[in-house]
Amino acid sequence: MLPSTAPQMPQAEVLIVVAVPSSATGTYTAMNCLGSDLRGSYPLFQSPVDSGQTHISILLQECAALEHSVLEAADALVLILDGQLGLDPHSISLWMQAVDLSLPRHIGAVHVATGRADFDELIAVATRVLEPDLMIRYLPIDAEETDAIVGQYDLLTADIHDCSSGVPVIRHGDPEHVSLTADRRDDLFEELAHAGLTDGSLETHLQGMPVSIPALIEAWTDQHIVSITALDDQAGAHIMQEWFAHLSSRWVPAVNKAQDFTSIDLATDRVGIGIGQGLARMWGQILSNSHLEVVAEDAVVSVVPTAQTSGCLVAEGVELDQTVRVHGRADLVSAPRF
Repeated sequence: MLPSTAPQMPQAEVLIVVAVPSSATGTYTAMNCLGSDLRGSYPLFQSPVDSGQTHISILLQECAALEHSVLEAADALVLILDGQLGLDPHSISLWMQAVDLSLPRHIGAVHVATGRADFDELIAVATRVLEPDLMIRYLPIDAEETDAIVGQYDLLTADIHDCSSGVPVIRHGDPEHVSLTADRRDDLFEELAHAGLTDGSLETHLQGMPVSIPALIEAWTDQHIVSITALDDQAGAHIMQEWFAHLSSRWVPAVNKAQDFTSIDLATDRVGIGIGQGLARMWGQILSNSHLEVVAEDAVVSVVPTAQTSGCLVAEGVELDQTVRVHGRADLVSAPRF
C-alpha cells in the first residue's frame, strides 16, 4: 500500500540558512533575489518549493550574529556575496564552519551589475578564499540599456533562461553563445564528470567518449557540489528553488513521550527545540487555535511567535535546547549530537 498523502501525515522539514553580510543586504536579498512567491516576513520565510512530504523554511541571518548552534541545526547554507561590500571575515569564518559540518552549500551573488565587483570578480574571490572547487553553471545576462539582470545562460545545456517577464522562459541559445563560452563549458564538464558522475559514466568520460547531458544534469544534483548563482532581480530564484528541492533533512532530534523515544519527523503535534536565542526548529502542523510553551529548567512558559513557518519559529524567550510544544503536552525534545 502506498503511504497516505493526507494533510495530517508528518511532513519532512528542511531548514536553509541564508547568511548575509549586513541587514541591508538581507533586506535586499529577501525582496529582490529569492523569489516573489516566498511566504512570511523577514527574517523567516516558507519556500514555494514545498511539495509532497517536504517543507522548506528559509532563515536569513547576518553572518556576524549567526550562532554556531543555528548553523549546526541547519540542513544547508546559502552564503550571500555582495558586489558592493566584498567578502568580510565573518562570512569567511561562517563558511569554514559549514565546511567542517559538511553542510550542503551554495553561494548567492548580489549587486553583480551595480557593485564594485562584478560576477566574474566574485567568482575569483570565492574560488580563492572560500571554495577552490567552486563550479559555475549559470552566467547572468544583463539588460543592454539598464543594470538589471534579465536571465541566465546555462553552460551545461546551452539554454537561455529568460527571466525578463518574471517567469523563466527557457529557450536554446544561439550557436555564438556556445562558441563564446566553450572554454567555460569544457571546464564545467570536466569538473562535473569527476565530482558527480557514476563510476561507469566517469570511465566513459576518461576513455574520451562523450557523456550524455542528462547524466551530467543528474550529477549536478549531488549535494557535495558547490556553485555560485547571481540572484539580482530574482533572475536566479528558480535556480535556487531547484537546488532547495534536492536537499534533505540532516538534523533530526528525538522526542520523549512518556519514556517512549521517537524521531521528531514522525510528530503530528506541533513540537520543536531551541537552536539559538529566540529561534527554534519546529515539526508538526501549525494550528491557529493552539498555544505554544517553552520548557525551561524549572518552569513552563508560554511563548508567542513573532514569525513562524512549518519548520522554524522566531519567539522571545526561546533558548538553546529548550523544548517548544503545544500547551498541555508532555513531550520533551533532545537534539542530535554528532
